[in-house]
Amino acid sequence: MKRNLLLPLLIATLFISSCSKNFEDRLIGSWRLDDAYRRVFLGRDHFETGYESGVFTLFENGDASYVSSTDTLNGYWRSDRYNNNYYNGGTGQWENRSLKYLRLYLRNFTQNKFIDWEFDDFNFRNNWREIRAEQYSLGGDRVYEFVRQ
Repeated sequence: MKRNLLLPLLIATLFISSCSKNFEDRLIGSWRLDDAYRRVFLGRDHFETGYESGVFTLFENGDASYVSSTDTLNGYWRSDRYNNNYYNGGTGQWENRSLKYLRLYLRNFTQNKFIDWEFDDFNFRNNWREIRAEQYSLGGDRVYEFVRQ
């Protein structure tokens, strides 16, 4: 009886794991910038980027675009995993953490507009319908929240 259950369980596990997408595949699509803020002591300092009204599209081939009613910028995006070593002052030890970077490089030379956003880490939220991307800085980390369109 155990052998009869083991084979279907193994096949189901292989099927489910082969259908899962990696994080880069989940980035492909259209996104709108919903919120941007700096982390400050006990709160958030919200700011406008000027790109909240349009839609960012990340294509499978690595190309990217931003389109709003007044602007169109084209370029590319990149993303991958990396390891970051840091000193934890609380424990007095060097520690290692795995992060995912996201880079957006978009240009419109005729309007002299550009976006060069380099996010040190990002995470999906709300069942992969939101991205929370972060830029780490000593003066206050910046957080950008995108919503799938």
